[in-house]
Amino acid sequence: MLNFAKYPSDGDTKIVRETWARLLDQAVSRGGVAEACSVLKRVGSNLYPGDGACLPLDTLCLHLEKAALERLTSGVELVGDEDVARALLAACRGAHEPVLRIYDQLLSNGPALPSPTLRLRLLRSVLVILREWTMSVLANRTATTSSGVSYRFSGSLSLEQTNILNQGISDKIASAANRYMTEVRRLPLQQSQTEPVYRGFRELEEKLLTPSFRPF
Repeated sequence: MLNFAKYPSDGDTKIVRETWARLLDQAVSRGGVAEACSVLKRVGSNLYPGDGACLPLDTLCLHLEKAALERLTSGVELVGDEDVARALLAACRGAHEPVLRIYDQLLSNGPALPSPTLRLRLLRSVLVILREWTMSVLANRTATTSSGVSYRFSGSLSLEQTNILNQGISDKIASAANRYMTEVRRLPLQQSQTEPVYRGFRELEEKLLTPSFRPF
């Protein structure tokens, strides 16, 4: 962390990115992607939010996702769909939106992701993030008491205000799930590869839009 602290917001971001790349590569060589994710959680959470210069999420995300795909494909390491996504979420202290924005940015950048298989890997991670975000909405709803006060927000919001906030987040997640379904369908891959991911987004959207999930 002391190395990153030497480079303030007006410092050389290229050096920061290269330092992170070396740190992650060293971790992968020691203990695989699992170790690199552990390093990201430990170091990243101490740098977030900062000014963004010391925690280049786009570089970290792409670096780890590529390593995960390579090691999984070669059979060197069994890397789960959730490993990189959860490491990024932990580095951002549970903030879903900045992590999702990075995946959006990478998926919209064709030259950065020329491989359909890598794009599918990122979409699997996006599904993990949206599911985690949905669970946080459910947890927030549970934390809202029948007295009309949401203790999750230190009593500062009424039940109605909290419900409106939760509804807005639910709608945002459902909209994202629908958009990513289209992205999955565009991939020039075998249906057997894409169908589980497509189905995951579809089921998530359906769950968010069902009346039983929308009592807010």
